[in-house]
This record gives sequence, C-alpha cells and structure tokens, in this order.
Amino acid sequence: MTDTGVEVIPLLHNVYSQQRVVEVAKVVYGLGFKVFVVTKAVGSAAQAGVPEAQKLALKLDRAFIYLPDLPDAIEVLKPDKVLLVLPRKYAPTPVSEAVKGASGKVMVVFGGAEPGLTKRELELGIAVHPDGIEEDVGATGLAAISLYLLRTLVGAQRARTEVGYRAPGAP
Repeated sequence: MTDTGVEVIPLLHNVYSQQRVVEVAKVVYGLGFKVFVVTKAVGSAAQAGVPEAQKLALKLDRAFIYLPDLPDAIEVLKPDKVLLVLPRKYAPTPVSEAVKGASGKVMVVFGGAEPGLTKRELELGIAVHPDGIEEDVGATGLAAISLYLLRTLVGAQRARTEVGYRAPGAP
C-alpha cells in the first residue's frame, strides 16, 4: 500500500499452520495490500499453506514472496522500518506512534506460532502493539487489527499531505 509514500509490507514469520497462512493472506489482500511475505514456514504451512497463498495472490493479481528467514526478507526487501507486532504486554509502543511521520518501506512482522517472535528476532526492529487491544487476540487477530489500523493511519497521513488540506476547525 503506497498512499503517502509509505509502502506497508506485511510479513508472517515462523508459521506451522496451513490455515494461518491462508487466513493472513486473505486479510492482507482483502485490506488492499499488494504484497504478502512469508518466512520460515514449516510442515503443513510450507507444504500446503504457501502454495494456497500463492494461488490466491495469482487469482487477485497480487504478489506473494516466500523467503527462508526474517533476516533474508530484511536483506532482500530493504525496509526503512521494521515493526514487530506483539500483544501489548510484550510491546510498549503503539502502532500509531511507531508510524508517525514514516516514509518509505515499512515491514510489519507477525509471528505465526506461539509464543510469536524470539528475543533475537525482536532485535531486528521495533516491538509494537495494535492501539486499543488489551489482551492477546492471536496471530491472525493481531494481523487483521494491525493491518486495518495501518491502512487507516497511512490514509490519514496521505490526506494531511494533500494540497489544500485544512485541519478540522481551521479557518
């Protein structure tokens, strides 16, 4: 999604479930994002989930990328910012705060298996939680809520930068 010069790249990492790969792909494409990345898929996620997500991407004229591991995705896609989405108790920063003034590529990483992301992986970006969510809603829930929130925030940034924009109540 590139409304404001911000391109959000959703990424599902370390996933074992075929169903989770397909569900998150549907969320990503349903919210209008053009690219979905999966890294470190294992078992049925790799054998059936990745091909199903690829098939969905082809049907919708979208892009699907599978890479071996999270560092590989960062190396190849070269994001300007990496956000690691976690439940609130593990991430002090709200998504809205982390994307204020963002530009370029923002990779948004969701852990596909419990407990989510390792300590080493957390060092690769900024740990964030979706605004307004108090408890753990699971990987698919985190992805859906966070990506909807990001789509809304990116759209609001675009509106503020358009020529002739005036803040509500401004003369």
